[in-house]
Amino acid sequence: MECVPFSKVGGMADVVGALPAALHATGVDCRVLTPYYPRIYRGEVGTELAAFDVWVGDTLHRVRLLEAGPHAVLVDQPTAYDRPGVYDDPLTDEGYPDSLFRCLILQQAARIALRDGHLAADLVHCHDNHTGLLPAYLRDDGGPPALFTIHNLAYQGLYGADQFPLTGLGLDRFYGFSPFEFHGDLSLLKAGITHAEIVTTVSPNYAKEIVRPEHGHGLDGVLRELGDRLIGVLNGIDDQLWDPAGDPALAANYSAQDPKGKLECKRALREQAGLDQDPDAPLCGMVSRVTYQKGLDIAGACLPHLVRQGAQLVLLGTGDHGLLDLYRGAAGRWPGRVALLEGHDELLAHRVYAGSDLFLMPSRFEPCGLSQMYAMRYGAVPVATRTGGLVDTVLPFDAEWKTGTGILADRATRESFKAALDYALGLFARPKVFSRLRRHTMSKDFSWARSAERYHRIYLDLLG
Repeated sequence: MECVPFSKVGGMADVVGALPAALHATGVDCRVLTPYYPRIYRGEVGTELAAFDVWVGDTLHRVRLLEAGPHAVLVDQPTAYDRPGVYDDPLTDEGYPDSLFRCLILQQAARIALRDGHLAADLVHCHDNHTGLLPAYLRDDGGPPALFTIHNLAYQGLYGADQFPLTGLGLDRFYGFSPFEFHGDLSLLKAGITHAEIVTTVSPNYAKEIVRPEHGHGLDGVLRELGDRLIGVLNGIDDQLWDPAGDPALAANYSAQDPKGKLECKRALREQAGLDQDPDAPLCGMVSRVTYQKGLDIAGACLPHLVRQGAQLVLLGTGDHGLLDLYRGAAGRWPGRVALLEGHDELLAHRVYAGSDLFLMPSRFEPCGLSQMYAMRYGAVPVATRTGGLVDTVLPFDAEWKTGTGILADRATRESFKAALDYALGLFARPKVFSRLRRHTMSKDFSWARSAERYHRIYLDLLG
């Protein structure tokens, strides 16, 4: 449902946007099928590739497929997608009430395009619950096999059983031991997991976590049944788009070999955020959805301690109103030391990564996380919790052995995260040690090349 540059809410848009180009470099010919949001994407769209009708429930809807560059096809259906938000209405901050209809338009468009020859594919790679019924449709049609990627198990795409008829699958398939039913509701995520030939998720450690009850969100049993058909593949980042040496959004460019420009980026971020120009203060950054999952309450509880230690913090994000109030209050209580930049601004996000010394990620769970990879690329040392993909990407720093790329808190609690922050602040107070740590973080390769090669091998195995 989201793909850079056509739409973006979270990290999935970056993944779906960057992976096809990386796959092309391995010899895979692939295209993304994603909705066309005319109020969100203002760029040019290409020629019409096809137009046809799809059923949602007992109603036909006209769909057009529009070419959008070498790697993308846009699904144009104004009733579903001519809106100001991808998932939520910006005026109410609530999800659209016809969310299932909007997901079904995308899936039925893919189904009919493949079935009727408008598009061709040897296999179909589906992403998250919004495409969870497509593997079932493909099986029904005798279509190509499906690989299904779980980006975040917490978002299961749950809808009331009364909406199941919209799928066109027949009520007899919903009841009993059903791959579509989850505690009486329709689960798009469960449908994708149970009908795909291979299921991947976005980091090896997260693949290990979600088969356990404490991380499985009620689907751990279904996931355990997959056995070796569940594979963790670490996400990558677009290392050309995210490159401090040539990033046009920054006040100054820099690299691991020539880091001087980072000081100017810190100065510029302080000015833009309204923070004191205190060159001795460690500047902590956060770019995040403001949610309980991301541990924003944990970081908020640590703010008094951070300020007492002489640090500053800037948060860029939007989300939970109660958590945002916490940071608004902190910014009012400690002006010049704490700043809240509300909303989502891609260019400003680049500047926060570039201007930060430390990057805070106190996540309760984190399937992969891209923010810590962006932060390391920009020389902002991650202080994170030991969970999900953070374990796969942040190597704990060892000052004695001069190894590691960040600091990991053992648990997502105020006490554990505060201890990790204290260790990080202690390292910042030792300039030579911290400079070495910063060089380590910037030298890590998180490009898509390695991940694309892994997916290429999975595709070949799936096709025999």
